[in-house]
Amino acid sequence: MKSIGASVPVFFVLIVVVSCSHFRGSMITWRVKNSTSNPLVVEILQRHAWNYSWWPCTTGQITAGNYMIGSGSIICPSGCPLNISTIGSVVIPCTGFNQIENYVSGEGRFTFRVPSNSLFRAVFNSSGWFSLVTGGGAWSVATEINTYIRPSGRYNQAPIVTMLPIIRLRRFLTYNININVADNDFDRYTCIWSNTSQECGGVCRSALALPVTTFLNETSCVLRFRPVTIGYYALAFTVLDFENDTSTSPLSRVPIQLIFNVWDSNITCSLPPLYIGDVPANQCIFLVPGQVITMVLRIQIQCPNATLTSIIGVYPAGFTQSATYTDPYSPTIHIFNVYYTGNSNQVGQNLFCFAGVDSIGNQGDAACLRLTVQIAQDSLNSLYVRNATRFPMGLVSKYQSNWTLLYPTGITYARPSTDAYVRFKINSTGQDFVTYDVAKQTANVIYQSDRFVILSSVVFNPGEYYYISLDPGVFLPIATCLRDSMGIIDSKFWTFNTPSEPNTTVTTSTSTTTTTMTSANRTVPTLQTIITQTTQTTQTKTTTVITTTTSVLTTTKQLNAHSSFPISGIVGIIIGSMILIVLIIYIVKSIRHMPTKQLANTDLSSDASEEPMPEVLQQHLITTRARTQGTRRSAAYALDNFFSPHSATHKTLVSIEC
Repeated sequence: MKSIGASVPVFFVLIVVVSCSHFRGSMITWRVKNSTSNPLVVEILQRHAWNYSWWPCTTGQITAGNYMIGSGSIICPSGCPLNISTIGSVVIPCTGFNQIENYVSGEGRFTFRVPSNSLFRAVFNSSGWFSLVTGGGAWSVATEINTYIRPSGRYNQAPIVTMLPIIRLRRFLTYNININVADNDFDRYTCIWSNTSQECGGVCRSALALPVTTFLNETSCVLRFRPVTIGYYALAFTVLDFENDTSTSPLSRVPIQLIFNVWDSNITCSLPPLYIGDVPANQCIFLVPGQVITMVLRIQIQCPNATLTSIIGVYPAGFTQSATYTDPYSPTIHIFNVYYTGNSNQVGQNLFCFAGVDSIGNQGDAACLRLTVQIAQDSLNSLYVRNATRFPMGLVSKYQSNWTLLYPTGITYARPSTDAYVRFKINSTGQDFVTYDVAKQTANVIYQSDRFVILSSVVFNPGEYYYISLDPGVFLPIATCLRDSMGIIDSKFWTFNTPSEPNTTVTTSTSTTTTTMTSANRTVPTLQTIITQTTQTTQTKTTTVITTTTSVLTTTKQLNAHSSFPISGIVGIIIGSMILIVLIIYIVKSIRHMPTKQLANTDLSSDASEEPMPEVLQQHLITTRARTQGTRRSAAYALDNFFSPHSATHKTLVSIEC
């Protein structure tokens, strides 16, 4: 945060309420809720406690959330930002009460617009305090708001201080009282005595006569107090937060005012009730908006013959509590249930603090549970803020199994001893696909000095989008409530997807050709043929609901030899041709052996008179010539068809038996 020089206007907001003695203390803090608007949207979180008789409250009214307590308005008397006069009301919903201790308390929020680069104080003052051992009169509570942007690029969130509405202290006993602070920016903070009239009115440290042993540790925010006078004390403190460990200019000032009730008893047992619940005190409990948490809390009474008479608590909005009941197995243990629903307006730590009071009057130390509402984009985990390198991202194989997150320079982590999970989530539904417990599944989650490695052991769905979510407590135990104990749950931080695969019902038809050789004995000459049979086989493979039918068809073309002549005709032609050839040879030989004279006479007679060839011989020659030509053509055609290979699967075998 930038320091503010003399040129920056400082203005004050005055909160005015009705003047009377019903005030029981306040806390006011703030944060910039919307940094993109102009002017900025600043949210005020306020808690006030009042005399119960003024606004009696019931559990049913708390559950309904519509019973309002308090009165007055917040105004800016001078030096205010432009167009700001009346800012808001101090009327808030009742969230808790204790009739025995005579208080009612509430918590509320409202927003107003403030220009950037402004520095001012919001002041709540009036009168008066009820009768106190020391100090009193008018009250005043002031918080300082600073809307300068920080070097990190973010606006400040002022600390939240949570104290019980009343703390019972036994006279002459020494107490170490924690001032419970939550800084949602995880800034360094200190606690000091309030020291101006705007911050503390009539209960400033200088106006109080406190025991000389009273001491405030400003660094640890622990007050040591040993009361000597019975009665009520009102004390005022201010919490400051800083940019870093060496900065001396505070980013904000947040007030807290509280009441001590000093008492005594002739019963010597002073052992306080103990909180022994399942959830350790001061541990962060992470949840998301809308999530409901149920916790069973137990308080043990230590003094003999004493019982639990009441529970003093301060409750965030959305919190309800059951009546107490005794543990059936241990009469000294008293149990009550609490229920909390996270709200998006409550992002950050919301402290629920409580303490038991026994029938003697002993009050236990306040135990606080830090209910931390986290939304995905607001994680302050160092790995998230620094956008640490992680891989793989984007398109990966469905068999991908190695995932790596590199630590920024100077940061390393060790395996926690408490359960926390790495979650592979389906992006479309937000449901877990697979989870690994970092404390127990050591083969799947590996902590190295410079990186965090996940070895997944699943096959991811094809065509699906995923993201990796890291629970609070994966890098630091949640009990620490430090920034790196926060989770990384942003669905856009570590994303990946797998390639799509055909989601079909595939029907494949395959035609298989089976060849069977069948020899058929025929008359002479015998023809052996191949008879081809085709058998069709269908296979069906179903993979998904979406149906697309693909047919792969193998067609077998059966080739048959076709001839214009039957086999018997061809055989007859061949036999006739052979007889004709024998006849021709015989005639030729007969002519060659005829006597020369006869030939001469024949020739002469031919020259003298052309005696026609006998008609029978002429007809024979013509017929023989025609048959010879036809036979040659038929034989050539037949041989070409039967002896030429027509396909790889058809053969014709011909044998002639003489």
